[in-house]
Amino acid sequence: MDDSQPAVERPMPSAVSTLPLGRVVRWLAGPVLVIYAVLASSLWCPLIDSTRAPFFDLTSNFAMVVYWITQSGGKYGMPFLGVAWLTLLVSRPGISADRRTIECVLIVIVLAVCAGGGAMLNEHFLKTALQVPRPNIAYLAQPDGSGPLGMSSEAFYAQGDKAARRDPLREVLNAEPPPVPLAPLIKSHWIEETGYSFPSGHAFSAMFFAVFFAAMGISYLAGPRLWLMYLVFPWALAVCFSRPILRVHTPTDISVGGLEGIVSGFVAFLIVRWCLAAWQKRAA
Repeated sequence: MDDSQPAVERPMPSAVSTLPLGRVVRWLAGPVLVIYAVLASSLWCPLIDSTRAPFFDLTSNFAMVVYWITQSGGKYGMPFLGVAWLTLLVSRPGISADRRTIECVLIVIVLAVCAGGGAMLNEHFLKTALQVPRPNIAYLAQPDGSGPLGMSSEAFYAQGDKAARRDPLREVLNAEPPPVPLAPLIKSHWIEETGYSFPSGHAFSAMFFAVFFAAMGISYLAGPRLWLMYLVFPWALAVCFSRPILRVHTPTDISVGGLEGIVSGFVAFLIVRWCLAAWQKRAA
């Protein structure tokens, strides 16, 4: 008689019924802890030390790859990727057209409220209250205002809103020779990003979407679809690290912004989970 015990495997989720919350948390916790440990390690990475001039050549092909990664986590790239992940989730076999519609509408609403609300809170409350200058601005200004910017970072941010700050920054960056060699698209990005630095909105959004869609995938997907959903984690990490490499955020900015995104993404997942369970119970 064989007394050996079978190996413990991940339970297979139903197309419409979620796994118990405890199992979802266990399968989600490992990747999240690893990703955040790597993200937090940026605090000790000398290559993205915010007190120095850019370590990387921001005119190189590598810098352009980093630029497009950061754009994928911005206001234009994020909606496109969000639709792709949502499609991967709701196109799974075994659910009705009504269920697909309910999931789509509910997820879009919750993401708009939670992700959009979190981004607005970051931009219009936390950043404005804390007033931490971006590292590229601090470098161009220098502590005593003796840098190419010709003023202190405090004076730069006192000029008005983001649009008002762009003109003097554009004039400095277009000088010959340039104070920092930048590829044209990266120069435009520096000119566009004239708000405060802490915490990082890109890191918040990237980690929010990663945790939310990974949790939804663990709940409803299996096989190749689930593994495709797990790709959100390395993508989110790449977006976070792209910010200090381009010198528009510090490691502290992305570490705190990423932590905000992890917590908010999990809360959004819990809201969607509860609403879908309630709808399924009523429909039964």
